[in-house]
Amino acid sequence: MIEITKEKDEIEIVKSYKKIIKYSQAFMIFVILLFSFITFKLSEMIFNPLSIMFFIYFIIFSFFAISYEKITIKENYILLEAIRNNKSICYSQKIFLDEINKIYFKSSFWGGRLDLLTYSIVTFDRYLKIETTEKTYSFGKEIDYEDYLKINKILIDKVREYKAEKIILDKERNREEELEAMYNLGIEERYIEILNAIIDEEKLFISKKEENFLIDTINKSKDSQERDFYVFYVDYLSKKEYENKKVLVGYNGVDGKEVTMSKLKEDINKLRDDRSTFK
Repeated sequence: MIEITKEKDEIEIVKSYKKIIKYSQAFMIFVILLFSFITFKLSEMIFNPLSIMFFIYFIIFSFFAISYEKITIKENYILLEAIRNNKSICYSQKIFLDEINKIYFKSSFWGGRLDLLTYSIVTFDRYLKIETTEKTYSFGKEIDYEDYLKINKILIDKVREYKAEKIILDKERNREEELEAMYNLGIEERYIEILNAIIDEEKLFISKKEENFLIDTINKSKDSQERDFYVFYVDYLSKKEYENKKVLVGYNGVDGKEVTMSKLKEDINKLRDDRSTFK
């Protein structure tokens, strides 16, 4: 069985091997005692090569066998960890979500997961594989198929969610870069591009510099307020009291296009009409 816990934005999936370790330790003790029972001599039990071999393996196994494995799912990556019985970390591997290509179930007889200390003489491993662009990783040693399906669903959902969010963020970042680039254009070209961007984005940022209103497509001042384009149209462009107010559009710290509010309305309407004409 696996344990799944959720805390805030993290999900932990733990596969414990403590029961298997205890059964294996009990079996090794039984074998050592069996030799003692057969020989009836403590000295022969101690110095018997097989007893010595089992005893050494028992010590190594008790300290270094994998106690549990854990998958920690974070915002943009997962962390695969294997913890030994002595609490030390056997391995810790960070895998970014956008690197995951495939997740699948695998079973193997003889020669399964060689990266873990084998718990039994005959191995029949059932585990989860995570294939990335560079390497394939494993999780679990004796995982039920039902548990695999649970883990697979959690990971697939997280990968899809992350990749979808990343696409949106990349688009927003690219758009911000495009808007920033507009401020390097000449005044007239910058003015038209910014008006088109305001129409496209359906929002703008407005602030005041002395007696002028500053209109931008990006937030360039801590005093700027984001406004919905249609609300701005009703509150400013459609009111007579603002008709002759001066507006500085696309101010880049050096210059900007200075127009009246009525001229701004006229130019915006013209651009919108031109778009309607070409549709």
